[in-house]
Amino acid sequence: MNVLIDIAGAGALAYAAVTIPRNARKARTLRAEAKAKTPVNIDPARYGLVPAAQLDTRSAGPDPEADAVTAAALAGDWRRAAAYLAGAGHDGDLRWYRLGILANAAAEDDTWLKAWRAEYPDDPSAALVHADALVVLAGKVRGAKGAKQTTAEQFEGFHRLLAQALPACQEAARMAPDDPCPWIAQITIALGLGWSHDAFRALWAEVTARDPYHFGAHVSALQYWCAKWRGSHELMYAFAEQAAASAPRGSLLPALRLYALLEHGTRELHEPVYDQPFVQAAVDATLDAVDQVPAGHHRLPTVRHLLADTLFLTKRYAEAVEQFRAVGGHIGSVPWTYSGNPVKAFVHARTNTFAFWEKAGCPAPAPRVRAGRR
Repeated sequence: MNVLIDIAGAGALAYAAVTIPRNARKARTLRAEAKAKTPVNIDPARYGLVPAAQLDTRSAGPDPEADAVTAAALAGDWRRAAAYLAGAGHDGDLRWYRLGILANAAAEDDTWLKAWRAEYPDDPSAALVHADALVVLAGKVRGAKGAKQTTAEQFEGFHRLLAQALPACQEAARMAPDDPCPWIAQITIALGLGWSHDAFRALWAEVTARDPYHFGAHVSALQYWCAKWRGSHELMYAFAEQAAASAPRGSLLPALRLYALLEHGTRELHEPVYDQPFVQAAVDATLDAVDQVPAGHHRLPTVRHLLADTLFLTKRYAEAVEQFRAVGGHIGSVPWTYSGNPVKAFVHARTNTFAFWEKAGCPAPAPRVRAGRR
C-alpha cells in the first residue's frame, strides 16, 4: 500500500511539475496579450508635445506665408499669388511647392485665377496654375480611396479632367520652355490615364533635362512606378535607389527610399518590409540629408514625418523622439494622410515611441557613421 501511495504521490508531483509551469506560462502569455491590447497613454504636456485635440491636419508644417497667400487669392488678390510664385526664383522645387499651394486654392475657387488670366492671357505662370489646378481638381473628384471604393462616376470625372489638363500643361510648357513644372504636372496625368512605360520615360526625360534632382518630381514619379499604379515593388525600389544614390550633397532625395518603404508597407501589410537589409542605411542617409539642409527648407517637415514613422517602425526610438519633437503639431503629411484617421495614426506612433523610449531609460540617440566617413 505504501508503495502505491508513493507511486501516486510521485505521479502527482510529476504532473504538478509539468502543469504548474505550463499554466504559469499560459497565464503570463494571457497577461502579456492583455497588456499589448491595452492602449498606451502618455501625457503630451510632460514631453512638450502638442495634444491630440490640437493637432493640425491641414499641412505638414507651419507655413504662414502660404496661408496668407491662399487667403489673399481666395479674396481676389491674384497679384500677390503671382508674386509668391515668382518669388521662388530659379529654385525649381520651391516653385513646384508654391505652385501646389496656388493650384489647391484655384481648385477651391478659381475666380482670382480667371481674373489673372483675363488680364494677362500670355502669362506662363497663370497658365501653369490653371493646368495644375485641373490636375488637383481631378484628384479631388476621384477621392483618396482605393479603386474598389471609388465609383464609376468618380473615375469618369477623374479621367475627363485629366484629359482636359493635358493640353493645358502642354500650353504652359510651350509658354515657358525651360520650366520643368508643366512637365511634372503631367506625371499625375500619366499614371491616371495609364501611359505606357515608354511614354512615361519620355516624359521623365523632359523633366530631368530641365531639373535632374527635382525633389517633388521624383516623389510624383515614384507613384507611377509603384505597384498600386503602373509599376511594381521592384521598379519602385530601383527608381528610388537610383535617385537616392545619385543625389548631390544638400539634396533630400535620399528620403525617396523611405517613400518606397511606405508604399510597400501600405500595400503588403503582413510582410516584414522594414526588416529588409538596406533599411537602416536608408534611414541613416536620410538623417544625414536632413542635417545638410536649412532649418526652414520647404520639404523638411514632410521628410521629418517620414523619418519619425520609419524610426518608430525600426525601433530606433531615441531618434524618433527627436523627429516627433521637431514636427510639432502639424500632421497633414504622409505617412499619416495614408490613414483614414491621420490623428489616430500619428498619435499611436508618437505615443508608443515615447513610451518605449522612456522604458529604455530615455537614452540619447546612438552616434551614427555618416556617409564618406570611416
